Amino acid sequence: MKKVIMTILAIGTLAAMTACQSNKENASTTSTETPIERTVDNSAMAMPRIVVYKTKADYSNLVPINMNDTKTEIVSYPDPVDVKASKRPTALNEGYLLDNFGIGKNVVYLDYTYEQYAALEKVPELETLMQHITEFNPLTVYYVSNQDYSRTEGRKVENLNQAIANDMAGFTAVEL
Repeated sequence: MKKVIMTILAIGTLAAMTACQSNKENASTTSTETPIERTVDNSAMAMPRIVVYKTKADYSNLVPINMNDTKTEIVSYPDPVDVKASKRPTALNEGYLLDNFGIGKNVVYLDYTYEQYAALEKVPELETLMQHITEFNPLTVYYVSNQDYSRTEGRKVENLNQAIANDMAGFTAVEL
């Protein structure tokens, strides 16, 4: 009887180990895919369009937030832990900037610098954010790429400067 129990336990352990190994194999298969290009259910996800824009003044060190079309309500804002120097816009030729933050055509700028905002312990209340808006209409032009690009290839400065030299070829101007 003891041998039968030991055999059953051994078979059960082996089956459990095989199941775990199978799950590990499946997990490693899905985890090797680019997370930016895949959703949780493994369906394809659209890559973000590239945004190139100009502003009335130099706001490159100020934190942007997005508002609704009438600029009466804040629709998106960052958590202080998400505000990093790498999110600042990339300077391009002729005063253009490459968006690295996720701004929309209804962007406004706070009077917080990246360093000041990142040092906050928590996200300010919406009313406080509204009080810190320094410019409600900062954009002079806003272009969106006509096609989806990979995060690396489409964002190369030399490629974007070439588009600028060719009158924003491959981009569409968005009405502000």
